[in-house]
Amino acid sequence: DPNPPWPQLDLRREAEAASAILLARPPSQLRIVTWNVWFDTVESYRRQHALLRELLAKAPDVACLQEVLPGFADSLRQCAEFAALYDVSPYSVSPYGVLLLVRKDMTAMFHTHELPTMMARTLLWADVTVGAHRGLAVMTTHLESLNSERVRRQQLQVAAGLLQDRPLSVICGDFNFDDTKTWGDWRRRTPAATPDKLENNVLRDVLPLFVDAWRAVHPDDPGYTFDGETNPACVHDRGERMRYDRVMVSRRTDVSTGRSYRPVAVEMLGTEEMPDNDWGCKPSDHYGLAVDV
Repeated sequence: DPNPPWPQLDLRREAEAASAILLARPPSQLRIVTWNVWFDTVESYRRQHALLRELLAKAPDVACLQEVLPGFADSLRQCAEFAALYDVSPYSVSPYGVLLLVRKDMTAMFHTHELPTMMARTLLWADVTVGAHRGLAVMTTHLESLNSERVRRQQLQVAAGLLQDRPLSVICGDFNFDDTKTWGDWRRRTPAATPDKLENNVLRDVLPLFVDAWRAVHPDDPGYTFDGETNPACVHDRGERMRYDRVMVSRRTDVSTGRSYRPVAVEMLGTEEMPDNDWGCKPSDHYGLAVDV
């Protein structure tokens, strides 16, 4: 079988601890995690376990995952401990895709939208319909990879259009560009683009009312989420140190409730090597982000 079923997940203890954290969290607080989980087959089952254990330790209200393989999604949907805590987006992730987990008492309504893409990329979001965060939309995506700046701009424009009427909104995921350099600059004598020409400026142009959570909280920390220097077992080019992964938080206010969001804490996930491996493997080639607003 070229696609054997993934092993059953056993996360009972971790889910019980996460449940206690969620119950104790003040209703006004919100924690969102984004994480590209890496579709590579290397140590895939063990990496999934390690990643989900760490995710549950943070007990996010919403988790956004990218590069999810069908087997990863199936095992997660069949895990009773997860199902007791989170609603899981119902859409296919074949050949790989994005997945959302939303705590059940938020009663999320899931939506998906096609994007201009040659790589099967989509937009996925959840509208929160109940509780203190009613009206919030959390969207995730994996923007086009490689030398695709024009397509990534088009994809962000589609996302911005969908969020235009949602003042309380977050868009996060693997954006596939850095905010200080261009891919491959570490091999060049001079940078490919001056700061005013960096692709990152698309966020100012297309999402002007959104704040980059990492940069807001850690203005002087490069925040590399894809780092060949600190994660060489999973990232093969030691010179590639990029902040591909973003959480963009809307600065707007919902006039009907007076509610607005701002990032107050951002933490990187998956930075430690997995136990019982002698070659330095971490849960993913990307580090995750946990953002409190």
